Amino acid sequence: MAKQNRQVQRQSKSSSRKPKADAKGPVLLSGGNPQIAKGYGDAPVQAYIAAMPGWKRDAGRRLDVLIERTLPGVQKAVKWNSPLYGVEGQGWFLGIHCFAKYIKLAFFRGASLRPVPPVESKDEHTRYFHIHEDDQIDEPKLARWIRQASKLPGWQEGSSSGDTSKKSATVAKKTAARPVAAKAVKPNNAADKPSAGLAASERIDKKIADLGDWRGERLAQIRRLIHEVDPDVVEEWKWMGSPVWSHDGMYALANPHKGKVKLTFFHGAKLSDPRKLFNAGLEGNTWRAIDFREGDAIDEPALKALLRAAVAYNTGTRYQRARP
Repeated sequence: MAKQNRQVQRQSKSSSRKPKADAKGPVLLSGGNPQIAKGYGDAPVQAYIAAMPGWKRDAGRRLDVLIERTLPGVQKAVKWNSPLYGVEGQGWFLGIHCFAKYIKLAFFRGASLRPVPPVESKDEHTRYFHIHEDDQIDEPKLARWIRQASKLPGWQEGSSSGDTSKKSATVAKKTAARPVAAKAVKPNNAADKPSAGLAASERIDKKIADLGDWRGERLAQIRRLIHEVDPDVVEEWKWMGSPVWSHDGMYALANPHKGKVKLTFFHGAKLSDPRKLFNAGLEGNTWRAIDFREGDAIDEPALKALLRAAVAYNTGTRYQRARP
């Protein structure tokens, strides 16, 4: 009899257990973010979108369609209960996460995008964009950010070298599930380094303003022409203070020197220069440069043609590398 009572008790306990989560559908974590198992490809991302609550589901579908339309062949995964989007061989550039009142888009190299996404992160490279229920999604702006972000190095799993992989992995894993305030977080040494934490475009703005002479005006003019020719250009800040412009790779940098501003084309030796603008580095096999001195007038149509050729060289080279 005692044995039978124990069996009845065990059966009663077993029948009173709660059903597993998969029997009731996806679990919603804090803030309403779906709990989706880690996986690669489109299927786990679609499972995440289907589990997004309320208005966020339609917004998630729109975002996924926009990303695929902007970047055909985009790589997808779900990690840490967040969809990730990336480029094969370059890593993940974008993550999505649900919060109670908004959807957070995390651009892991957002500080290099133009315009810079508005919400700052503790990581100097990352920027966020929040979508609320009544927001009108600016698809053209998002598409430009997606194109720019896809051309930058992202977080690559299994890589332990380099600042980008370490910080991007930390951001993707630890900050994906944490709400962030729109207010900037000042670094500890902000008082000693006023430019610390600034985005690349903001650093270039500051460099131009700090020059305060004709070199700043010339650098601003060069920058304006680059953006007129290449609206999808990505601005970067490299080598301890050099403005760099990239499109499928770096193609130009400009630096002020004593008595001149030097505009360097990384693949200038491969470009046609019928107006003979190049006047420095003519003996090299790769780069060419233009030294502008005070009083020199820029032949804007000729320089824009040279910039277009530089962008075309980069995009053509990338297409050739991608061909089977």
